[in-house]
Amino acid sequence: ETDRYIVVEGKEFCYKFNKLTGVFDELSIEQESLINKPMNINIWRAPTDNDRKLKLEWYRARYDKSYTRTYDVSYKNEDNCIIIKSAMAVTAEVIQPVLKITAVWRIEPDASISVNFDVKKDKEFPMLPRYGIRLFMDDSFQEVEYFGIGPKESYVDKCRAGSHGIWKSSVKEQHEDYLRPQENGSHYDCEYVAVKNYKFTVYAIAKQNFSFNISEYTQEELTKKNHNYELVSSGSTVLCLDYAQNGIGSNSCGPELSKKYQFNPEEFVYEIKLVIRRNE
Repeated sequence: ETDRYIVVEGKEFCYKFNKLTGVFDELSIEQESLINKPMNINIWRAPTDNDRKLKLEWYRARYDKSYTRTYDVSYKNEDNCIIIKSAMAVTAEVIQPVLKITAVWRIEPDASISVNFDVKKDKEFPMLPRYGIRLFMDDSFQEVEYFGIGPKESYVDKCRAGSHGIWKSSVKEQHEDYLRPQENGSHYDCEYVAVKNYKFTVYAIAKQNFSFNISEYTQEELTKKNHNYELVSSGSTVLCLDYAQNGIGSNSCGPELSKKYQFNPEEFVYEIKLVIRRNE
């Protein structure tokens, strides 16, 4: 442990936890980096055409400028696993915290990582675009398999054209090429997603079904560009593992999004686990 980091080393892995942000800056297996940028807590999405009115509330709440800060971090060794607990918040400059979070991370000897987020939202803020974690994986990770609603994109209120099944594709095939870049490619009601490169497969699994999307583009890039031909790859395989996303059918030209599709909880708990396996 240093003033800035908690470094957890196992037989074949090394993880570096940032005590200021409450997430991992580095994940390495057999001296190879799985991520090329620090992971983060993710509440923003690139506004869709249907978010034309709602996005104004999101910008006023500064959701697009949000970041995490920790207030307290501690760790212990329990049953040969490292448990890291942090009290943290999602906030933006000049406003009060949007979310207050107690996060408990568990790193096991087999290199798997699980986390339990206990989240409380400030009632003053509008419905959230999403909540989850975002991993900037090495761009060698290009194969995707998942069990959820596919094969095309699906959301809580936009999934009737899909069906549950095991679906496989490349990362590039996951991008829906809208003329105006926006949130796209999510898959709703998933039990697992596996992302593979030439050497490793990273599995994300959860007790409750979750949503994910994966792309070569960041949500920041999709937000700021007006035309699809302007998009620039991030140099990462960007994997978003979402507890939930707000529905797609907002009131750009019709009624307000139905409450059952609004992501506006006062509190919730999100658990997810990452398991890394060497390819056979």
